Amino acid sequence: MWLEIGIGLVLLLTLLQSALLFPLWRRLRRLEQGVRLLAGNASQAYTDVPTSMLVSVLGRLERRLTQLEQPTRSAVSYELAQQLAREGADVEQLIARCGLSRDEATLVRQLHPVER
Repeated sequence: MWLEIGIGLVLLLTLLQSALLFPLWRRLRRLEQGVRLLAGNASQAYTDVPTSMLVSVLGRLERRLTQLEQPTRSAVSYELAQQLAREGADVEQLIARCGLSRDEATLVRQLHPVER
């Protein structure tokens, strides 16, 4: 008799537990579907870059590369200063013709002595 009552109580608790867990399980499934849907939309949002934006960025990159490929004024000035120093120009001439500071002109003279 006690055995039948114990089995009945276990079955009753099992049914009660199932009744409580089933709605939670359904809610969890809906949340998982929502997360999958959001993840799918997020991946599309990051991969769909408008063509106009890509063209704009490429144009800016081309302009910047063109600027970087052109020799700067200072590079041309130093090349001229080196040539003048090898030809025998003094510090004052390097300052006047190349726009160098006195220290820069002195250094150029020391690094590029007169060719004979």
